[in-house]
Amino acid sequence: MKAKWHVSKWITLFSLLAGFSAYAEVFEKSGYRLDATVLCDGLPQVQVGTPEGICVGILAGKQDGLKMPRYAVQSKEGVIYVSEMGGWAYAKGTIYAVYRGKDSQGVEKTAIVNLFPTKKLTMPNGLVMDPEGRLYVGTPTGVVRFAPRDAKTGQFNIDATPEVVVNDFAKSIFRKDEYVSASEYNSMATKYKNKHPLLQMAVNSTFTEMYINVGAPSDDCGSGIKTIDESGKCIQSESPLASAAVWKINLSNDSQRKAIKVAPFARGLRNSMALAVHPVSGVVIQGENGIDLPSEDLPYEELNILEEGRHYGWPYCHSRGEVAPNFQGKVAPEMCAKQFALPKVFMPAHTAPLGLLYYRSELLPSLKGKLLVAWHGYQKYGQRIVAYPVDERGVPTDTQYQEIVFGWKAQEGVRPRGAPTGLAALNDGSILVIDDKNGAILRISQGKKAEVRPEDLVVGGFSEKTLKAFEPLVPFVKKNCAMCHTQFQKDTGKEILGDMRGTMLNLSSPSESSFWVKLKTRQMPPEMMRSSLGFHDQEYEQVLPQVEAFIKSLNP
Repeated sequence: MKAKWHVSKWITLFSLLAGFSAYAEVFEKSGYRLDATVLCDGLPQVQVGTPEGICVGILAGKQDGLKMPRYAVQSKEGVIYVSEMGGWAYAKGTIYAVYRGKDSQGVEKTAIVNLFPTKKLTMPNGLVMDPEGRLYVGTPTGVVRFAPRDAKTGQFNIDATPEVVVNDFAKSIFRKDEYVSASEYNSMATKYKNKHPLLQMAVNSTFTEMYINVGAPSDDCGSGIKTIDESGKCIQSESPLASAAVWKINLSNDSQRKAIKVAPFARGLRNSMALAVHPVSGVVIQGENGIDLPSEDLPYEELNILEEGRHYGWPYCHSRGEVAPNFQGKVAPEMCAKQFALPKVFMPAHTAPLGLLYYRSELLPSLKGKLLVAWHGYQKYGQRIVAYPVDERGVPTDTQYQEIVFGWKAQEGVRPRGAPTGLAALNDGSILVIDDKNGAILRISQGKKAEVRPEDLVVGGFSEKTLKAFEPLVPFVKKNCAMCHTQFQKDTGKEILGDMRGTMLNLSSPSESSFWVKLKTRQMPPEMMRSSLGFHDQEYEQVLPQVEAFIKSLNP
């Protein structure tokens, strides 16, 4: 979209779109089947499960340039700004502006503007906006900000020079060498790379307190650089410049918003991608992504109420006071209950909470006053958005949750497997949902729920040739892949293939299937898990020709 477009007037973004047929290809590339005659509050409706009176529509997809969008915020004027990582790479990301306006021919339509087409950002993730209209972006080494629009003309600022708000994390032993340049990042061995480099942010209602996630460099303090000190403690969570922590930035209460103080707020938090501040009480709540255990039901994910100076247990403890494998015999079980803060709510294992939102609007009355959580995980409990009841301070009052978006498992020709990250309250009371793995921007709003087909209905079958080609791979995937991917836990090859369809297999372009790509690039099984699996790199030489033959058998 050309930057010369002007916003003709600031209007509600989600007006009824004309000519839906022109948008069909956009959403097909993101994996969602749509019917131009079936709408969710003016947008093409997505075939996922919702409660009565709630529906999900889709605003944009991969055809618009989206690759890996993560989080979003809406300005008072109605423009939605979206952080786009562009992938796990150095200087590939940008910020998109999504708005409704007129093109050069005077036609009203939705436009997406790339704010950094040349001066790319490195892994932009968290995104907030201050009262002065500046965007704050979380990058692996700190927080930067810029004005997305010219205050006088209203035009978008393209390739602006971001101002550094805080870059203390560039000095960290876990980050300073990795993000110096593209060559430094690309040449660093995988085992030394930061496993959780993305910065998330949440702010209080006066924009004087900013809380940011600085994720643990490793899964369990068992790999990477500078792990265990001489006393047996994990340097990654205990050092003055702590990773595995939520930091607090105090900002001046004026238009300058200068960083007055930057310090760790709460420690022992593996990866706080789900982070929110209650707009009235100022309570800080965090969704914890637990360590990678092979169990399907452990460790529990957590909702924690964060208090300054407290330690929340990573990497020493998990779930209900259980000692983590790396610290068996070094940490007593009673320490887990007495020395570290306990979660407020345990959530199912491997749900990977990546988004939190206190919903306060009247538009969706069944959700008002509740805490919404986006479960990004690909295992059986993930792929959904849930709501927890909270008290007036924003503290959860019950472990029972309400499913808001569900039935989001992959179904070829209908929808991809959901991967929700950011949740954002929009000015009209609807809720924006970012689906990062499928490159889509969705919206939860008021309307008739979708008529969802049975989840086990699949289109077409596999040929005998394909079934025969896959059979030699069954023992391999059951041994080396099943602990992370539930698709491989089925009994037979045919059942496994049924679950891989639409998730790890791209039947329209088999060579692009993630199953093939991850094995070919030796990403699966993960390097950190190979020793526990008894896997040796030499096994690739045997299995890769078999996988390639299987992939070729998928071609028509």
